Amino acid sequence: MKYRLLALFMSLNAFYATAQKVTFEKGYVVNDKGDTLRGEIKFNPKKEQDCYSKVVFKDESGALKNYKPNKAKAYGFNDQRYVAMEFEGEPKFLRVLAEGEINLYKMMFEDISMNKEVVAGEYFVSHKADDKKRTAVKEGKFKKQMTELMKDNTEFINNYEDEKTFNEANAAEVIKKYNAWKAGK
Repeated sequence: MKYRLLALFMSLNAFYATAQKVTFEKGYVVNDKGDTLRGEIKFNPKKEQDCYSKVVFKDESGALKNYKPNKAKAYGFNDQRYVAMEFEGEPKFLRVLAEGEINLYKMMFEDISMNKEVVAGEYFVSHKADDKKRTAVKEGKFKKQMTELMKDNTEFINNYEDEKTFNEANAAEVIKKYNAWKAGK
């Protein structure tokens, strides 16, 4: 009997140790009518790619509702903002990393690599004047791509470390600084 209880305890402990940590964070959803609804957003840090295809929203009464990008314009939580846009012909949520004169977006999705599921991502930039036209960020060529968009003040992009791989945090910071300068002009 002792061994059965011990085995049961160990099984339950292993189950809870590997369970995904899902939390609800204070946030909002902008529905397809443009109304901003306040409540909580369901977030699973181990499955971040889910944030790009749907959002589970809990309103103030505790009712849960799923929103897909064709039924919501945007949502946000914890200083993260997602907007509904078309990606490869389908509506998806793209994460806004920088917004202003130049916008930087991130898209994550599940992909197959060497017969295994992996999480992949892409980054896009757009100019305020034509936000519908998004250009994919090319690894190692971000600085060159941004030089054209920031031609009226290249000081900001010159501070970006020219790296072989794209650095999300540095790229977002450079664009935010440029956008702040442009807004204050």
